[in-house]
Amino acid sequence: MFRITGTGMYLPKKLVSNEDFYKKFGRDPLEVVFQRIGHGARYYSAKDESSATLAINAGRQALENSGIKPEEIGLLIISTDTPSQLSPATAAEVQHTLGLKNAAAFDVNCACSGFVTAVDMAAKYLNDGEYKHALVIGTYAMSKHLDPDDKIATPLFGDGAGAFVLSYAPGQGATASTLKADGSFWDFMGIYGGGTRLPVDEEVLANRSHKVKIPKKFPATLNSEEWPPLIEKTMAKLGLKPADAQAYVFTQIRKPTIEEVMAKFGLPMEKTHTIMEKWGYTGSACVPMAFHDMAEQGKVKRGDRVVLCASGGGYSMACLTFIY
Repeated sequence: MFRITGTGMYLPKKLVSNEDFYKKFGRDPLEVVFQRIGHGARYYSAKDESSATLAINAGRQALENSGIKPEEIGLLIISTDTPSQLSPATAAEVQHTLGLKNAAAFDVNCACSGFVTAVDMAAKYLNDGEYKHALVIGTYAMSKHLDPDDKIATPLFGDGAGAFVLSYAPGQGATASTLKADGSFWDFMGIYGGGTRLPVDEEVLANRSHKVKIPKKFPATLNSEEWPPLIEKTMAKLGLKPADAQAYVFTQIRKPTIEEVMAKFGLPMEKTHTIMEKWGYTGSACVPMAFHDMAEQGKVKRGDRVVLCASGGGYSMACLTFIY
């Protein structure tokens, strides 16, 4: 059992509007794509900003909002598939810069489901009595990996970071989670150059394999088919149904998918929140950013049962329910 004692988020300063892409690639069919998925704008990191920079800013705000001192944090988990470098972990720089001198620190990469997975991991560490407080950060600097001439992938992504401070709280309320994966989708989308499979060389650079690629198209209904049973299974572990939750936060890749899932459960859109209209798709950071924004607007309140449902490349999925 845990309590979210503080949240935070960070956006870089460079705004990239839909109009910017229309000027570069033309309105047709891009305008239809944006209208269909709901993306309105996105922000790009500056040259001197990394995923660690974004995480540090979001983490600092979450710590300030929690009232927990940096030295009281026993565990730091960074969720990202855009690390500052291949090695060491992005968490090392974040731990040092934030002054989390007593915190174990490591990265998790299961793409855009990573943050929910990381919160689930942190909760289990807290419940085991290993730590009293944990900081979990989802950070995404995908703009660094975009091919500016790729009109398919490039318009989809933006940068940002979101963070939760979790504290062990016996009696807070039951939690449940479900993780799932289907690795047959591993080669549908990703950054395939730069690792040990395709180390950076002249051929990789010439083919731009170190940039985001979408070699295959995901089934349009994949998330709308996978999310509902994942949520139902998670809630059933507590003897609950989807209608028993007061707030939902989903991966922010496509607004109509969120609308479809809420409609399937007979739930109003007021019980969820979307941010792709103003911040685009921020991958592993989108769930904490959306939750932080939702809480700031008073759409989720203390005592509410929350469901976080996320999915990402790989294809990985994670669902977690808890009391806020």
